[in-house]
Amino acid sequence: MNLLLSTLLGLSILFTCIHAEVHYHEFVIEATPVKRLCKTHMRITVNGMYPGPTLEARNGDTMIIKAINHSPYNATLHWHGIRQTRTAWADGPEFVTQCPIRPGQSYTYRFTIEGQEGTLWWHAHSSWLRATVHGALIIYPKLGTSYPFPKPQRELPVLLGEWWKRDPISVLRQAQRTGAPPNISDAFTINGQPGDFFKCSSQETTVFPVSHGETAMLRVINAAMNNELFLSVAGHTMTVVAADAAYTKPFTTPFILLGPGQTTDVLISAPVHYPVGSRFYIAAHAYSAAPGIPFDNTTTTAIIEYSHPTAASPFDTNANVDAGSIGAVAPAADVNIEASTTATTATTSPPIPSISATIATTNRQIPSTIATTSVANPPVPLTVAPTATTNPSIPASTAPASSPSTENNYDNNNVNPASNIQSNKCAVPSNGNNNNNNGNGGNHNVLPPPLLPPLPAFNDTGAAAFFSAGIKSPGPVELPGPVTERLFFTVGLGLYFCPPSIRCGGPNNTIFAASMNNVSFVLPQTFSLLQAHHFKIPGVFTADFPPYPPIQFDYTGNNISRSLQSPVKATKLYQLKFGSVVEIVLQGTNIFAGEEHPMHLHGHEFYVLATGTGNFDPRWDVSKFNLVDPPLRNTIGVPARGWAVIRFEANNPGVWLMHCHIDAHLGVGLAMAFITENGFGELETIEPPPADLPVC
Repeated sequence: MNLLLSTLLGLSILFTCIHAEVHYHEFVIEATPVKRLCKTHMRITVNGMYPGPTLEARNGDTMIIKAINHSPYNATLHWHGIRQTRTAWADGPEFVTQCPIRPGQSYTYRFTIEGQEGTLWWHAHSSWLRATVHGALIIYPKLGTSYPFPKPQRELPVLLGEWWKRDPISVLRQAQRTGAPPNISDAFTINGQPGDFFKCSSQETTVFPVSHGETAMLRVINAAMNNELFLSVAGHTMTVVAADAAYTKPFTTPFILLGPGQTTDVLISAPVHYPVGSRFYIAAHAYSAAPGIPFDNTTTTAIIEYSHPTAASPFDTNANVDAGSIGAVAPAADVNIEASTTATTATTSPPIPSISATIATTNRQIPSTIATTSVANPPVPLTVAPTATTNPSIPASTAPASSPSTENNYDNNNVNPASNIQSNKCAVPSNGNNNNNNGNGGNHNVLPPPLLPPLPAFNDTGAAAFFSAGIKSPGPVELPGPVTERLFFTVGLGLYFCPPSIRCGGPNNTIFAASMNNVSFVLPQTFSLLQAHHFKIPGVFTADFPPYPPIQFDYTGNNISRSLQSPVKATKLYQLKFGSVVEIVLQGTNIFAGEEHPMHLHGHEFYVLATGTGNFDPRWDVSKFNLVDPPLRNTIGVPARGWAVIRFEANNPGVWLMHCHIDAHLGVGLAMAFITENGFGELETIEPPPADLPVC
């Protein structure tokens, strides 16, 4: 019997190894001319593409990506959401797990995807390069397995970005020089394009051709620098099926909300048979709950256009479709993948169809008014949201007990149940000369204007709470426990007083700051934190990050003492034993402005037990914890003047950054880092550093 079990186990491992692939890519980081908003600018890109190449792999595959830095800036790359089990050297944050790749140098990232599938992304993790250095990272199920929902025939990577007319690096440097918050962006983008409501932009607006009756999945990624974003699709219902590469209990919603760094997979459906030529806007704009804080109030759009079915049947998941064809089919569980979106790519097994297809653009004129499903003819350009959808009252805690329902009753008259859509390449040539490959060859100048969806108001906290409450795991989960580390971290903004005889750009002649537990995080410059930890180099950091605030106060009150507004600058880390079960209360503050903070943890995923408003009170709020089916995330929005509670197991040795994914906050210190010690044996020990690890 034991021999039989051993044989079966061996065959299972052999099957897995045979079908796992190694994907080789070369990423050239370089300055590229990019035309947006009527002007051509030099922007940093990967392989001349904005957004950058889409990476595709399966659960169990290995990625080897050589990054060559031909830009004038230091650079690193981060594979957002990848656990990096034992491979912290490949995680990427500058001066945390590696020194930067200097201009003219290179570094090869090597990691294996273990137990993950869904939508993630990659981006620069050095200065503000990620404004244009980012792309999708899509992980499909292993061969022989499938999605836990009806398999879509079409998959659309939808990257939400942010665009400045000025060089983003100069925007950052101005803020660093003056002490003021960075200037707000000039536009949001969908797959690199601002959309129809901006000058010189309508000819390149992203268009997704679809056919009636096809199931399609939008893989939505918020790659914006400093803004959470609401997104909606006119004339369609969205069913959320995954978030941050973790499957969720399906629920329908008229809109989704993503903080920077977060991803959401949705199936979209049409309530009726739309004829060929029907067009609908995908629209997105900011969510900003902090009163008085400037933000980009523009609306970006893309278009869903119903076209004739493509030559390759969307239901033939084994069809060999050219990667440049608009009808390219996303690989299902029984299809190989060809990572054809990079300059140089190879795999250890035969090439196979990619989800990638060229984004179609159309030559069309923008009408003087835009029809919408709920707003009568808003003017163009549209810089203010359509009227807010009404909603029921939302309780303070957004993590109610588990319920089997798959649909939320958010009041929106434009919601209908049903079906689906189709695949596009999210990376487009940065010069804007996209192929006018619109799926049906029609003249879009004579088509009617698309319908515009309603979006929640910019400050609709009820809508934000409604959406967050809908994200749950598909079923009961086995939470890590018992808890061995209970931590309480304040997260928020602050101010430093301006030195004498100097004029500073912050409020009332101050300098913008941010902190966790009153520590404003400072990156080292001589060694990375991981190098210092691994080689026991003294003087780079201290391991005394406070487990709770040094001073307790009314964190979300309106009249917080000025003596609390200036944090201590330091490089403090918190040490964890391998296997520790960590529960953290992330408490937002109102020292300067009670903004929402999307907190991202590297090297781990965590369960979100609850979120709520006001000050966390264990006497009452512990009873609100969802201990049945909490969602698994890598980034969580801590509500404005509110809190979130997360739990994870520290089972990945290395140094792992935890930070706000709003780069305007990260750059002034809203971060900390954990040291997870090695466990016992090779499988619980970090791998040795690679030979080509950059030096500081």
